[in-house]
Amino acid sequence: MRITPLDIRKQPFRRALRGFDPDAVNSFLEMVANEFEELIHQNSGYATRIKLLEEKCEGYSKIERTLNETLLTAQKLSEDARVNAQKEAELIIKEATVRAGLEENEIRQRTMKLENDLASLKNQRDTFLARFKGLLSTQLNLLGAISGDLHEDVDKKENVDEKKGDDEKKDDGKDTTRVAKLSEVSDGEDTAIADPPRFSIS
Repeated sequence: MRITPLDIRKQPFRRALRGFDPDAVNSFLEMVANEFEELIHQNSGYATRIKLLEEKCEGYSKIERTLNETLLTAQKLSEDARVNAQKEAELIIKEATVRAGLEENEIRQRTMKLENDLASLKNQRDTFLARFKGLLSTQLNLLGAISGDLHEDVDKKENVDEKKGDDEKKDDGKDTTRVAKLSEVSDGEDTAIADPPRFSIS
């Protein structure tokens, strides 16, 4: 049961022998009632202020909740962005690693192919040089043989020419002898004609 200032003022008291002074009691009760009324007014003001403060606190609480939610959302977005960035970076690194591996394998294969081609070209060069040396040696031997045959032919020709010259000289000598003999025979015939033989008759 709540007590009001009016209740304090209207509160009856029994009269007793040698009791309190009624005027003093009434004066004190009036004073208490006034103080109580003032307290009630103050409490009412305090209640109003508390209500306003509570409303403000509720507004602040809503703002705080909104800020907390916003902060949590921002943190979540930041964390999601970080995770996505990390995943994307890992994916990029993985793709780059795979691409680098493929390019490395391709370069290794191309290098091996170039080395094989170079070795094949060297083998072809060596084979060609060997064949060319063999062909050149064969040609040189053939040229040597041809040159030797030519020298032999020249020598044979010179020998034939010399022999022919000797034969011609011999033939010339025979012809000269024959001519000389013919001249002698001719001279003898002329002498026989000029001086016929004489036959004696015995």
